[in-house]
Amino acid sequence: MTLAEALEPLYRNYLRRLDEMVARLPEGVALTEQTTRGDDGRLALGEDGLALRFDVADARDGHTWEVHGAHPDEPLATQLRAGLVEVRLEPGNWEELPVVCAFDGAPLPDDAEELADLLRGFAILSWYGGFAGALPPRGTPGADHWLGRAHGVRVQLRENELWAIYDLGTCPPAALDSLCTALSGYSDSRVPLAHIRIGGKPL
Repeated sequence: MTLAEALEPLYRNYLRRLDEMVARLPEGVALTEQTTRGDDGRLALGEDGLALRFDVADARDGHTWEVHGAHPDEPLATQLRAGLVEVRLEPGNWEELPVVCAFDGAPLPDDAEELADLLRGFAILSWYGGFAGALPPRGTPGADHWLGRAHGVRVQLRENELWAIYDLGTCPPAALDSLCTALSGYSDSRVPLAHIRIGGKPL
């Protein structure tokens, strides 16, 4: 089983919640995954420096909604490998999904910053639709509404763990395969990682 296959339930349940939200609005007024601009014409930025991308907005008045699952969704596996690295999977929500990289011992500042750059770089690539090609074909239920883009990330070092909390938006699960392949490359060429954990409480 691939990582993308194992995480598919989290992604599908998030899309279901989005579709339910769109269905509550009159036909033709739902705007999906929109950005917004301030009075100066510039894109409004979130705390992570990426432009804000809302789940659903009402075209009539600009009111926005963000999806949040009431309980964590279960992956189809609890442990996989990505190259050299063990990947542990826990229940979680696609819209607030921790990816936790555990070092063996306290990391050097340069190593931690390099890894943080990798995790942020993945978010930037995903925000711009770098993995949208892995979306289901047009005509698949739900596929016509969504852009296949991530919405944001928060990165923080907590003792010997570097946490990235992703709002993956409609970015497809195959993107996490690519991220973990890159993390395996980091572990091989920079500093070994004890393991990667995906899911769990975002804290």
